[in-house]
Amino acid sequence: MELPFVIGGIFAVFLLRTLFKRLFYPQPLPGIPYDKESAGRITGDLPSIASTYKELTEFTFPIGRRSLKYGSPIHQLFMNPFSKPYVMIDDPREAADVLLRRNKEFDKSVAAGVWQTFIPYSTIAQRTTPEWKSQRKTWQDSMNPDFLRRVVAKHIYTAAKDLTKLWEARNLKSNGQPVDVSSDFSYAALDAIWTATFGEQLDLAKAQMQMVETGKKIKTRGLDMHSTVQYINELANAWRGALWPAWTRWRMMRNPNYIKYMEVKDKEIDRILLDASARFQKLLDGTSDGEEHDTCAMDLILRRSMLAAQKAGKPIPDPTKDQRMRDELLLFIYAGHDTTSTTLQWFVKYMTNNQEAQTKLRNALKAAFPGDSLPEVEDLISTDVPYLNATIEETLRCSGTAARTIRTSTTDTEVFGHKIPAGTEVALVTTSQWHPPQVSEDVRSPSSRAALEKSGGIHWTSKPAAQNLDQFAPERWFRLDEEGNEVFDSGALFQNAFGGGTRGCFGRRLAMMELRIMITLTTMSFKFLPVPPELNSFQATEQLLRTPRQCYLRLEAA
Repeated sequence: MELPFVIGGIFAVFLLRTLFKRLFYPQPLPGIPYDKESAGRITGDLPSIASTYKELTEFTFPIGRRSLKYGSPIHQLFMNPFSKPYVMIDDPREAADVLLRRNKEFDKSVAAGVWQTFIPYSTIAQRTTPEWKSQRKTWQDSMNPDFLRRVVAKHIYTAAKDLTKLWEARNLKSNGQPVDVSSDFSYAALDAIWTATFGEQLDLAKAQMQMVETGKKIKTRGLDMHSTVQYINELANAWRGALWPAWTRWRMMRNPNYIKYMEVKDKEIDRILLDASARFQKLLDGTSDGEEHDTCAMDLILRRSMLAAQKAGKPIPDPTKDQRMRDELLLFIYAGHDTTSTTLQWFVKYMTNNQEAQTKLRNALKAAFPGDSLPEVEDLISTDVPYLNATIEETLRCSGTAARTIRTSTTDTEVFGHKIPAGTEVALVTTSQWHPPQVSEDVRSPSSRAALEKSGGIHWTSKPAAQNLDQFAPERWFRLDEEGNEVFDSGALFQNAFGGGTRGCFGRRLAMMELRIMITLTTMSFKFLPVPPELNSFQATEQLLRTPRQCYLRLEAA
């Protein structure tokens, strides 16, 4: 009797232990490299990620470089109990293939996170469904090149001019000493995107200029909105290291700061929408569609919504009750502000530390826009300046502002010959910053192999553009044409900074316009002189985006 009892007890313990490990411990995907120590604990890779972040205040690139240690361009991370491993793809070519050509196998990730918490009805927080396609179609004309040139460009230009005036004031007060300009880009970018979205001015840069000139702190509505927009970075930090995302989201939405910022945001958006709705009511007389009255993205969408309701014989909708419109407008603000301001911070750091490239850029701009004054906005956005294009691409490559883009496998599939189950989160590298470990062509997807053959059959790491990737070199984005002339080549390297395919960044054209205008006006107005090493760190602080820890400039009128 005792022996069967003992055997039964041992078997029960073994069974419970096996069940416990299967439920709570990471379950690696076969064949894909991973950290063995992380696989032996419930918290998986979270402790190593936390340790890396504590030391470097970033983790995406350092953790991603594990691929070099593994000798594999694909590896896996264990982020949460009860969930599949994250698959990390650190090969820009294969990342581009997934983004551009494998949309039937991979969709936008909608795992619980910042966007699902803050703006859940925006397109960025939804899967690619018919409803998503309808919502995207509603907004597509707000990114139409003609609309951007006709309506949006002048708002960005005004904000860029205000930024140069702020820097003139800072330069006068600095006595040649370096000044911290990180917040200046944030103010200018929010000025630009807020006016482009809502048609109202926040005048954040102007308020900062008055503070510099008078030494007195100025309280404005714009500063309240700036704090609200910046709060999204706090949300990003809250998600990092969350063992149970659903619990984190529940707790976060009951946080006093979250409630406060939601109230500020909702009050401001309601006021703007109601004012615009009242303004467009006067246009609904059937004599015109009112297009000439559009002053911003909100006007375009709201006017069309009201006209559609009128033509259908329906009551004019209350825009404050349209959650999809509200969230999409806020997506314009969040995505268009932080990404641009962060990339601009990296830009001036690269210019400060690459004086030759800075001189080449300024000379190219002055050749394109001769004269003693800054170019007008119409000339600026219509004139092609190849070295400016190359500088923007190289800044995007080196900065890694958004270091990863996430997709979810929608079916059982394969990457590099490894089986990827449906529902797996796949984190794709967005920049070409190092040569990934090589793999045999026969393990790549058919679409990846076909694209290589179509492009000439030369692997990207063998091209001149892919050498010395640790250096800032806009020249890598040029090639010789058939007549031996240097021409800008946007395809010199894989550039996934804006994602790609069906779910590529909706605001790419807007972001590139912002970068083009801001970079042109600041570079033509100032020389960015070298700063002391103690103010020149290239360490990053990674929240929602990867931001430089320091951004100091020593300015001189150009």
